[in-house]
Amino acid sequence: MKQNNGITLIALVITIIVLLILAGVAIATLTGDNGILTKGVQAKDAARGGEVKDYVRMAVAENAIADNTNRTRKTREEVISELSTQGKLTAEEVTKLTDVDVITIGGIEINFGELFTLVDMYDKAIADNCINQDGNCTNKRHLHIGDYVDYKNPTSGVKTAEKEKTGYTSNQVYEASKNQLNWRVLGKDNTTGGIKLISGRPMKSNNSETDPYLHLCGAKGYLNSETVLNDLCSLYTTQYGTARSVNRDDINEITGITTEEKIKQFNKNPSWGGKQYGETYSFENHYTPQSWLNGRKDTKVSGIVNEYVYTVNSDDEPTVRIANAREYSMLFENVDKAYYWLNSRNTGAGSDYAYFSVGVVIKGTYGVYMHSYALFYSNDGRERDYYYGVRPVILLKSSVTEKEIPKVADKTEETWNF
Repeated sequence: MKQNNGITLIALVITIIVLLILAGVAIATLTGDNGILTKGVQAKDAARGGEVKDYVRMAVAENAIADNTNRTRKTREEVISELSTQGKLTAEEVTKLTDVDVITIGGIEINFGELFTLVDMYDKAIADNCINQDGNCTNKRHLHIGDYVDYKNPTSGVKTAEKEKTGYTSNQVYEASKNQLNWRVLGKDNTTGGIKLISGRPMKSNNSETDPYLHLCGAKGYLNSETVLNDLCSLYTTQYGTARSVNRDDINEITGITTEEKIKQFNKNPSWGGKQYGETYSFENHYTPQSWLNGRKDTKVSGIVNEYVYTVNSDDEPTVRIANAREYSMLFENVDKAYYWLNSRNTGAGSDYAYFSVGVVIKGTYGVYMHSYALFYSNDGRERDYYYGVRPVILLKSSVTEKEIPKVADKTEETWNF
């Protein structure tokens, strides 16, 4: 009887050992790296990741439609909030997305940066009161005036400024392949709500090795300047934005000369013998550019002066002060050689005549000027030939994301020696 009890005890122990072994195998099968439970969790995460990725893609597609139908876009933050509310994003993932754009769920990579536009970045920098005075901002979510971005230049295309329009002695040709420009943030366009870019330096014409400028001459140059300048700059229009020439308003937005009071405060013309901005002028038996070209017929020339001149960061007071070094360098450095046209036609007047001019940024006796140079004079039909660089501005669509046109490190611009 005792012997049987011993055998029974041994058998029980063996049975328990076998059961424990089997249980271990079962647990390993359930919980190991390749276990059933682990794979189940992974499959669930993968399914969730797929749903999140599809949701983001759908939001991007809906935003593209909204941009073309004047409807409201979904912001990155709104999409994250919606996914969190639906239980598709964990609290940890939501927190992580405050610092990064790309997360991985169940092995599926999801880029929320596709929803983060350049406008979002620009607005965030302003909201955070970050002006990036010296280019030292390291916040990847900020975009500032003066920052460089990777706007892809068209590699082909040719534009011609015809002599019949410019008044110059020959046609002037510009090629995109010879003008692969760098691009900087100029601000936000008040009309479209998208980001404005400006080329780091002007375009170069094919005129000659020592003359890369656009010549505008006399009555024809004055009358056609707007069309000519914008047409040349349209070389850089792409699916992301429309190109035009930089104009006086673009400069004034940076310098802050945006009101009649400010214009009159800094305008140099009265001290140079000209009429003040907003004053009237009237001269009998003079010429307008139109009447000059129409058989040189004299006429009454009258109107309101809209031409003005101011210096920037000059010792000759009063002068406009720009403290932000990057903003100043973007618009006003190296302009003693790479001076450029502003696409703004202006009319000024002295005591005896009116003059019809086109805006420029130049460097002169008292430093850097926002100026305009007269191409035509009303009293005797005098015509002048001036030549400056052509500087394009891009009006980006408000939907353009940082993924499409990323912010890049600062570039070194070519110094002109012509």
